[in-house]
Order: sequence, then structure tokens, then C-alpha cells
Amino acid sequence: MKRTNILLLIIISLFFTACENKKSSSQDIAVENTTEILTQKDRGQDTLNTKELTNNSTVTTHKSITTSSTGTFILTDSKQKQYTIDVDNKHITSADINAPVILINLFATWCPPCRGEIPYLSDLQKKYKNKLFVAGVLVNDAQDNAALETFIKRYHANYYISNGKQNDAFAAAVTKALQLPKNFPLPLTILYKAGNYYIHYEGAVPVEMVEHDIQEAMK
Repeated sequence: MKRTNILLLIIISLFFTACENKKSSSQDIAVENTTEILTQKDRGQDTLNTKELTNNSTVTTHKSITTSSTGTFILTDSKQKQYTIDVDNKHITSADINAPVILINLFATWCPPCRGEIPYLSDLQKKYKNKLFVAGVLVNDAQDNAALETFIKRYHANYYISNGKQNDAFAAAVTKALQLPKNFPLPLTILYKAGNYYIHYEGAVPVEMVEHDIQEAMK
């Protein structure tokens, strides 16, 4: 009985770690979405070094993605506020964003860990104001603007959330640049410093870790 209870607790814990992006197809190799992975700061190397934050040592390999990792994309929120972002592999630029550090959070409303991160992202946006731009990008989630507004109010999100038609294409471009599979786990959070890729997190991670990296990026 004791062993059964332990196994049940482990299963519940793994369920809430990350949500698998529902975009998966038969051609994609499944992502191990129960492992939280922190990618170390990119120092110009072509290979991403990763450090696992759980005891799961599964290594996931994936096929190359045909989607381009470059392009210009328009993010649009429920109030039609738009930001144009140019993606060039691991580099992004936007004449509309003045903050030196940009945090992109790919999420879905049906994902419990994504919803759990919203209060922390809101606190970070409030705390760092003009030094940090937080953008939630809704992916693989058909929400009309009215429903999204209700969701935003319910979870008290005070940062920019895009519900635009180009969200999925934008997500595909930035994830390809990071060599992630098409069915990447959610939430996926990517930090950019002065437009350059800095670090990313697959699945939910402690807000203290994210804030520490934001502070380092601001130096």
C-alpha cells in the first residue's frame, strides 16, 4: 500500500510539470514532457548545453523541422495592440519594444502549469517595468478575444498576451532556432537580452530561477 501511494504521488507530480503541445503528429518523435530542462546561456556555440532539474535522465532526440527559423511576425492581443517582431535564428528584433530584456512565454489556456505561471509573470512585469517586456503567446489554442479577456481577468494577467493569427508561425520559428521538436512542451519560456538568445526553460520552473536570470541579463 505504501509503495502504491508513492507511485500515485509521483504520477500526479509529473502530470503538473508540463503540458505537451497538442500539435504533435505521427512524424514527430514524442517529447519527454515530464522533465524540466534549463538551457544554459548561449556563448556562441552551435550546440545547446542542458541541465536537467529533475531525476528523469531520459534524453529525447528529434527530427529536423522544415519550418523556417527566420521571418517577420505580427503579434496581436485581444485589444488589437500589435508588436512586429523579426526572427533571425536565435536573434529577435522589434522597433515596437524598447525593453532591453524580452521574455517570450509560449502557453495555452488548457495547460495547468501555464496557468500556474501567470501570477509570477505578472509580478515580474510589474517589478521590472520598462526593463523587461513579457509577452505571452497563445499557441495551439483556439480562443476568441472575448474568451481570452475573461481568462486574463480571471488569472489577473497584467502583461501582453498575443492571440494573433501568426502566433503559431512565430512559435515554430523561435522553437526551430532552439532545435526543439514541433510538439514542444508547454509552457516554454525564452529569454532574450538585447535581442540575442539568452536562456530558455521547458515546462514550469521556479520563478526564483527565472528572476535570477533576468537580473543577470540586465547587467
